[in-house]
Amino acid sequence: MFDKNSIKNMKEMKPSLTTKVLIWICNFVLAVCLAAVFYTLYLAVFGFSLFDKKINELEGYSRATNMSQSMFGNTYFYQSVYDDESDSYKEQYYIAPGNMVYRFSQDEAPKVQARTLQEDLSKRNWFGFRTVRVYTDATEVPLILATPGFEVEDRSELNRLFRLGYLSYAGYALYLILLFWFVRKFLTGLKTNIFFTSGNSFNLKAAGFIVLAAPFLHYLWYKIIESVPITMLRIEGASLSSTVGYAFKFELLIAGLVLVVIGKAFDYGVKLQNEQELTI
Repeated sequence: MFDKNSIKNMKEMKPSLTTKVLIWICNFVLAVCLAAVFYTLYLAVFGFSLFDKKINELEGYSRATNMSQSMFGNTYFYQSVYDDESDSYKEQYYIAPGNMVYRFSQDEAPKVQARTLQEDLSKRNWFGFRTVRVYTDATEVPLILATPGFEVEDRSELNRLFRLGYLSYAGYALYLILLFWFVRKFLTGLKTNIFFTSGNSFNLKAAGFIVLAAPFLHYLWYKIIESVPITMLRIEGASLSSTVGYAFKFELLIAGLVLVVIGKAFDYGVKLQNEQELTI
């Protein structure tokens, strides 16, 4: 049983160092996620930035133009090759998913021609940038890991997929902001050293329900990006070494349920504390 003076003394106690550190971690995560939202929305608006360049002018200097831009593991490719028969440039567009990596055995691995950079013969300027590159003669190197490239219909479709990817990651960052906002509010409530309050209970349950919704939001996110033209491939001599497709996150469901149950326990603690104060 706590009397009024005991409760007052608990409120005046300074918060622990652990609580302060956790609050600052939440502040840092919130700041990073907020910056990520603005960054991803900016890129979603402008799309595949390489298309802003005057590609036609670049093609005038080369018979083949290759450009690529990566986004959180996925890589988007643009290729323009001069066709002698039609006397014009043929454009091709590809997307290489970062979560689809195939592993070849040493015996079955395809061989590619590669040259090694000779550091002792190459030169750098004062800023550390290489000004002269010297390579060895080409030799065969086994390709142990490989990511397939899927052809995209046209430039507008590639741009649409690029924007869609960034919009989905902006939504993911917003989800983290919402989650860590309630976690931070809960930790801030612990600074008073009075744990069983209605505010702490609400913030903990809110964080629990957000985590509880994560598996279903993940499924929704997967359905959105399912429009990307990616199919499972069976490559002879190779095995898929990464996870592709949707897998229900039971661990998040269990974690959310645990937080909600603890939040309910806090409700019971608040009720007991209020009854105790009335008794005093």
